[in-house]
Amino acid sequence: MSIRKLPPELVREIAAGEVISGVTDVARELLENALDAGATRIQIELWGGGQDRIVVTDNGSGIPVEELALALEPHATSKLGDLSHIRTLGFRGEGLWAIRQAAHIRLTSRPAHQLGGATLTAFGDETRLEQHPAPAGTKVEVSSLFAHLPARRKALEAPSQEARQVLFLVSRYLLHRPEVALRLVVDGEEKLNHASGSQTEAAKLIWGPVVANRLLALESGQGEFRLRGLLSRPELSRPRRDRLLLALNGRPVEWPEPLLQALLSAYRELLPNGQYPLGVLNLELPLERVLVNTSPDKSRVRLIEPEAIAEFLGGAVQGLLSAHPLARALPEPTPLSGPVPARPSSFPRLRYLGNFRNLYLLAEAEEELYVVDQHAAHERIVYEELSRRYRLEAPLELPHPELISLSLSEEAYYAERAEELSAAGLVLEAFGPQRYRIRSVPAFLAGHPSLIPEVVRGSLGSSSFEAAWRTVLARLACLPAIRAGHPLSSGSAQALLDALQGCELPWTCPHGRPTALVLGELELARRFGRRGVRAVERSRVGL
Repeated sequence: MSIRKLPPELVREIAAGEVISGVTDVARELLENALDAGATRIQIELWGGGQDRIVVTDNGSGIPVEELALALEPHATSKLGDLSHIRTLGFRGEGLWAIRQAAHIRLTSRPAHQLGGATLTAFGDETRLEQHPAPAGTKVEVSSLFAHLPARRKALEAPSQEARQVLFLVSRYLLHRPEVALRLVVDGEEKLNHASGSQTEAAKLIWGPVVANRLLALESGQGEFRLRGLLSRPELSRPRRDRLLLALNGRPVEWPEPLLQALLSAYRELLPNGQYPLGVLNLELPLERVLVNTSPDKSRVRLIEPEAIAEFLGGAVQGLLSAHPLARALPEPTPLSGPVPARPSSFPRLRYLGNFRNLYLLAEAEEELYVVDQHAAHERIVYEELSRRYRLEAPLELPHPELISLSLSEEAYYAERAEELSAAGLVLEAFGPQRYRIRSVPAFLAGHPSLIPEVVRGSLGSSSFEAAWRTVLARLACLPAIRAGHPLSSGSAQALLDALQGCELPWTCPHGRPTALVLGELELARRFGRRGVRAVERSRVGL
């Protein structure tokens, strides 16, 4: 078979397919164009799931009549000057041209300063320009998507599925840009209508009030870094990351791994294994710190010197969580009238009242009743003591180095983590194929030789040393912790509560279970049929 040049029409179809593969791609290109044009009101209409017609109308800056034809040409854009300083969502100059190759397009626009507007109709190589009165802004109508390409048309999803994907797309941009009024209409039926508002209001619309009321507002800055958004309290989590959203400099992106790990590390044991928080974050960085993928998929970015960015993000999230009480509420038999405002304090000083079944300590603080799991609380206390000791105490050299065999995967992890293990006090020395001598251990392991092999192997698991080492310490903390059914004297119980208050992260045990549940005095009054705060006040004086 001889090599030959492809005909121009086929080249155009292939190139267009790199940018436009379905309805969602068309909607994304037009939505991003509207946002880049500074629109504050955007309406998206789909007919036949967008396969028959897509209409996007905005009140942005508009396109001058003399530039309308150029807007539909390949690599023609007003947005790009330098690939290292990309300020806009779009920059390739291929979106409208690709749509023109995939469907019929009708582009109507007028800048506010221009007398009268114009409409450019195009499909393939054919174009037609008409001038006429028009409102300020831009309206793009795309019809008969892939009608001339039966194979691609057949590959589209069912109209309902295409419409659902566009709804997800619009919802995400809305969560990141709640100041923009967005409306989505599908086959004449309004699916989404958001007037300009706050991020919390957008979250209520998209995720519902139950979720939105459990989100904490975050705003932090350091030098040229800025972070704002919403993150869930630890009791609100999911086994998937589909509701943990990030935008970099206004662009919705996939999470760069260093930033994701920094966020999860900030939550630490507050989340059970395999669970992710919910939230939407907008991170602003200097333009030269972000390299945007120049391929059609612009959702993947590369960070320049990501360590400093990850440290900033992790610190901001840690600060957010430490500023709120994170004890989980006792299960509610009936819904409350509204969320109780969180006090800007840490774990309160608890006064011991009694116990239930030698497992749960009953205590009070201000106007709340706390139920504390004595085993989980003691686990947290021991865990933080072990963490403190391994950071502060010098490791101990073993007088008689112990031999240990490592699997191939463990050996590979050791090669990657030798420096981190050494910093933690674990020093191994090669002693034959897959065999090592343990030369030194953290000081807290002195007197527990049987635990040393387990600690070594445990530190070589998980996706990172930090996560593996937390698992090791959590396992060690569980061993001496007070067991269920173990009776405590009043003095010992109060000492346990005081020690828990002194912990850095007192709200959960190292495995992610809560240490305490809380019930407010006002809620107790409601459950007993008392009427409001006055009834509560009267009950305090025995009336």
